[in-house]
Amino acid sequence: MSMASDWLARLQEYANSPHEQFDLTTLKPGDVLRVNTRNTLYTFRILEERMALMETNRENRPIGRVKIMGCTFGLSSTISPNHLFCGGNLELSLLEQEVRMTHTTSAIRAIEWLRREPAAA
Repeated sequence: MSMASDWLARLQEYANSPHEQFDLTTLKPGDVLRVNTRNTLYTFRILEERMALMETNRENRPIGRVKIMGCTFGLSSTISPNHLFCGGNLELSLLEQEVRMTHTTSAIRAIEWLRREPAAA
């Protein structure tokens, strides 16, 4: 089976399976988003929209200011720009000192959203 047919089969399998997507447009400043991939736990402290400060549990992973781009399958370009889903690969745009670099993770295993509650009046 060729790589193209493998990719198409994976997309078809995803389209035909029940799955939940996390809508990135629901993120608000102060929220915390944790994305656990096959290899790393990413923690995002949301600054605005999809802009965040990112930390990881591994020293050899990038950290700092990022834009959460969405999900991909393998080495494809972003196919779900406003959503994350288990089984997809998280795509980030690193924003350090005017330099942009794209980072794509291993497959997402779990997504946890900690919503910042507004202060009581």
